[in-house]
Amino acid sequence: MRTETIFIPSKRGTLIPADIAAAESKGGLLILAHGFKAERKEDERFTAVAEQMAEQGFHAISMDFPGCGESEEPFIAYSLDHCLDDLESCFLYMKEHYETDERLYLLGYSMGGRLISLFLRKHPEAKKLVFWAACNRSFDLDDLFLEQSFRILKEQCDREGSCDFYDIYTQETDRMSSAFVNNMLEYDALSPLEHFKGDALIIQGDQDRTIEVENAQWIYDHLKEASYKELHCIQGADHGFGLWDGRTQDSEELVRTTVSFLNR
Repeated sequence: MRTETIFIPSKRGTLIPADIAAAESKGGLLILAHGFKAERKEDERFTAVAEQMAEQGFHAISMDFPGCGESEEPFIAYSLDHCLDDLESCFLYMKEHYETDERLYLLGYSMGGRLISLFLRKHPEAKKLVFWAACNRSFDLDDLFLEQSFRILKEQCDREGSCDFYDIYTQETDRMSSAFVNNMLEYDALSPLEHFKGDALIIQGDQDRTIEVENAQWIYDHLKEASYKELHCIQGADHGFGLWDGRTQDSEELVRTTVSFLNR
């Protein structure tokens, strides 16, 4: 197993920071998609999964989406379309530079879960999916997104081309693109799961107040044709799986359960 950090050209002419954990020979491909305003290592949980899977014969890649982590772009460049473009760019890079087989596995955390579902529209060949507290439900103007009204966000975007987004975690305000708001209102991230025929794992903390616990059941129910599906609940875990409250056992269970599933 070997690791490297590289910068992959995006469709926008920017560079995508990415971490790769590579197997020693031909292997499967694991793509990891981080959450909203997070970063590619996800507090080393992605790193742990990627490196353990590389030891098992997989090439794994995680990347910083626009305006996140070490991205050179401002946060206003963040949209589902741009994130999907970057997932595709990284997928193509791995296919060109690493010897991969037919096994494509996808892992998404929170907003990353929405992204891997949408990525399935172009890549139905994926064999396994893993959702960590995934944000897949549909939204409309009457809903809230991280305690902010979609209606107010949309109205400001329509007037100004972008809107102010207050981050409840960092307590900072960033400029959010109208593309992101429109993507969230328009894209259905559940229906792509209905014809997925591979294996799927959904991991949810029962104390998650950021993504409703019911969302895990919605994902499970939409996996109507999956050959295997499992909903794993971590008791006492919130949306950070130990990141915010010092419950390191939650992150350990998260990684352990994921790697076990991917290797089953």
